[in-house]
Amino acid sequence: LTDFMNYARHRLDHKVPLFWDLHEFHHSATEMTILSRYRGLPIENIFTAPIFLPLSVFTGLLLNLTLSSGFPLPLIIYSMYVAYTSMADLISHSSSKIIYPRKISKIFMSPALHLLHHSANPQHFDKNFGQFITLWDKIFGTYLDESHLKNIKEFGVKNTQYNKYHPLYSISVVPLTKISRRIKNLCTN
Repeated sequence: LTDFMNYARHRLDHKVPLFWDLHEFHHSATEMTILSRYRGLPIENIFTAPIFLPLSVFTGLLLNLTLSSGFPLPLIIYSMYVAYTSMADLISHSSSKIIYPRKISKIFMSPALHLLHHSANPQHFDKNFGQFITLWDKIFGTYLDESHLKNIKEFGVKNTQYNKYHPLYSISVVPLTKISRRIKNLCTN
């Protein structure tokens, strides 16, 4: 459930224009470093968090129920999942090209595959939203395998406003400008 929720949230960040206005900052990085994982706006999740709050609460209640019933295994598995995805997220945003052996990568998302997600190559746009398993990307037609890694020439979003200004202005004023423009356009149409 949590892995699907992460996939869906990430996909919404790309598909809903208002959400993309904020998530674009994360994709505006022209180099992939381990710090790219933390390149995000403080207000980025303000719109998506309420959407997924019921599923997050359900997950917490389910874990609490199993733990209070004397079954710690689900909490252990969930903790291992969170630890793994946190580590893989750091690696997948670095310049390291870690690719799992073929049999493993058919099920689990190799960290290097997220480099395709950040690629400036239009053929890679809106691909590999998943973090942990490849299932969601395969089901929804957004999966690209490691054979496409050789087609990455650069990273980032072309002509993004986020890269045209001083970083402090980009992280504070540009997102508010984008949001107000988006809301203004919705109200006038």
